[in-house]
Amino acid sequence: MQIHAYGVVSPNPAARTMIIIRRFRWYAGGSLAVLVVLGILLRHKWSWGDFPTWILALTTLGAFLAAAFAGLVAYDLLTVENTRDLQASAERAFADKERERTEREREESRAVAAREQAAQREDAERAQASKVTAWFDDHQVGIMPAVVSMPPEPMYDWAAKVRNASDLPVFDVRVFFYWVDDPRDGRPWTTQERYASVERLRVIPPEQTRHLILPQTVLPTGEKINRDSYLVAIEFTDANGVRWRRDERARLMKASEVGRF
Repeated sequence: MQIHAYGVVSPNPAARTMIIIRRFRWYAGGSLAVLVVLGILLRHKWSWGDFPTWILALTTLGAFLAAAFAGLVAYDLLTVENTRDLQASAERAFADKERERTEREREESRAVAAREQAAQREDAERAQASKVTAWFDDHQVGIMPAVVSMPPEPMYDWAAKVRNASDLPVFDVRVFFYWVDDPRDGRPWTTQERYASVERLRVIPPEQTRHLILPQTVLPTGEKINRDSYLVAIEFTDANGVRWRRDERARLMKASEVGRF
């Protein structure tokens, strides 16, 4: 027997011939015994012919048996070879599928690792910006002077409050005021930008809150203002020099992604 690639065994013709002889020896012996018995029983009824005729007949029979045996051996070898080829083909196909599966899993692992690294970088990059927020609120701007029989009272204006809750300062903070258009009939509310500040809050230190007053000149006459009537968006630069925008719905994104700066 010969060992080939993929662990497939190739048959040795001589060995296969011996296996076939052993496999069919009982059939051959049985056939010969039947012929002998028939010859004994019918020896007076058959015409045996002369000796040369017997030699020719036996030679012809031997050639026929040899050809038949050779054909049987060839068929057996062909069957074994075909089986070997099919097995080798199946094992090659299995090996190819295993390689494809391994490569696919490797690619998926690399993709997952790349996504995780990108997410980690994004989280690290957003760590400070995520702690900077803004909202619309009233802000005390002074004290109303006292009048007869009335104590002094604080004076308020509406403003954007910007809170830096991070451990580092933020810079060049710009504020945008949005008026809330609420139909109050179940439909979603929308916003309209009313004022974008020209001036900027140059720096907001860590854990500090600054404000920017909404100019009275941009308010329509008779418009009712409260904490729900306006929303605030901001743009700012973090300590790493990255420019960010938190829109009026508090969504945080890089300013370059919205084409604002």
